[in-house]
Amino acid sequence: MDILDTYEWVAARLDDGKLSFDTPDGFERALADGFFFVHKPVGLDLTAADRFAANFYLDRSGSEDDEYRGFRAWGAARLAEREGYYCRDADQVEQFFLETRFWNEVFPAALSRQAREMQDFAVAVVRAILGRLDLPREILEKATGGILSGRGTYHLTFNHFRPHIRARGLNIHKDSGWITMLRSLEPGLEVRRGRQWLPIIPRPDAFVMNFGCAIEILTKDTRSPVAAVAHRVVEQQARPEGVPDRFSYALFVDSSLDTAQCEGLYRFDPQTGLVLTADFNTFLDKIVANTYDRDTEGLY
Repeated sequence: MDILDTYEWVAARLDDGKLSFDTPDGFERALADGFFFVHKPVGLDLTAADRFAANFYLDRSGSEDDEYRGFRAWGAARLAEREGYYCRDADQVEQFFLETRFWNEVFPAALSRQAREMQDFAVAVVRAILGRLDLPREILEKATGGILSGRGTYHLTFNHFRPHIRARGLNIHKDSGWITMLRSLEPGLEVRRGRQWLPIIPRPDAFVMNFGCAIEILTKDTRSPVAAVAHRVVEQQARPEGVPDRFSYALFVDSSLDTAQCEGLYRFDPQTGLVLTADFNTFLDKIVANTYDRDTEGLY
């Protein structure tokens, strides 16, 4: 049997601002794998986002879930570029993207509160990771585009997979930013390791934490490089009557898109310091376009 068939992905807990991994080499394995599980913090209630993910694309019908339905009308024209409801033909997924500045305006109050808690937790995880890397502390605020002080870009994204559509579930891609905190309850997510695609078995008590392109670029020349994980969702098959469709949602932690606050993505050169590598707006546009186009992959 191939060792990859029995490979166990590492998991960690965040306690007092520090990550404790379940194996002695857990941190190093997470950096190489490009992701790890992190246990849900005690007291974080995920009910609101679970309900929104299962309902946002449906019309209101007078049911108890109506507060979480009827969101297809919130599109980019009503909000801003890259925001709101999207449905593309190349994938089974239909999505709802929303950045922090719109949370209180658009989301139900319980979901807005949960989103803030998720943001705080995700940033704390990034801070704990950065604290263990081969990087000078004094460069981190600039290098990470303001994410540590709340000046980054934080998107909550919901995914509904339509099994009646014959298409890929979600295309191969890497996430653009620093870390993505994913809530996934069903099989379907796969990560690329070498030439193989390996399934991620969901853990309801934990988030999947994906490293993105920004942290991969920053650390590539250091003694502790971080891999951005290439991943996809496989095509979902028809469900028995009464079985809900697959959903997931994620909190994306990205650099600020305000060029006055963040010039772009940096690489750290141990000899010369930070080296500007890419304009983040342009980089993000390319990743997004290649992710959702029919004939490309969201890689760089």
